[in-house]
Amino acid sequence: MARPTCNTCHFVKTDCICAHVKTLSNRTNIIVLQHKGEEKNAKNTVRLAELIYSNITVLVGETPEDFEALKELPQNSSALLYPTEDAEPLEDNNTASHLTHLIVLDGTWKKANKLFFSLDILSQFKQVSFSQLPENRYHIRKANRMDSLSSLEAIAYTLNLTEKLAMEPAYTALEAMMENQFKHMPAEVRARYKQND
Repeated sequence: MARPTCNTCHFVKTDCICAHVKTLSNRTNIIVLQHKGEEKNAKNTVRLAELIYSNITVLVGETPEDFEALKELPQNSSALLYPTEDAEPLEDNNTASHLTHLIVLDGTWKKANKLFFSLDILSQFKQVSFSQLPENRYHIRKANRMDSLSSLEAIAYTLNLTEKLAMEPAYTALEAMMENQFKHMPAEVRARYKQND
């Protein structure tokens, strides 16, 4: 039988994180393209981003037809957060100040790459990335790249750069979610993750 879930955060009630969530009002429109394989992943951080940020849209899918809404975005002020060689650093104030919509690919690197190369429309948008990264605080999921951030951390850092929004609300919610996941792990597995903190 399914365990009851919180109507707000959608975690099971024993793992509710609502007390650890602070809502922030962001000016930049965050458009998350979530690979359908991530939608029900308990370790996915986009659900936290949806709780924290007031201006965020999550589109789930895998094919161009799933992301038709991208055609409505203003090309001159929208950007894709993706670390290509030509990506402009968001630390550049000129890049950040003109941004109204930020597209974020949500998935493992393999899934994100698949979205990037299968969605031709993404090539119409300027690419942006980071010249330097904050420490990755999300230790639950393994990443193939040393410069990886979770989707929540990437969004939080972007909004810190573009709007000076504090990153601490994202870290607080992330820590609460990780602690709940640690509770359900065998002691030896939990200890291994804790050593990496």
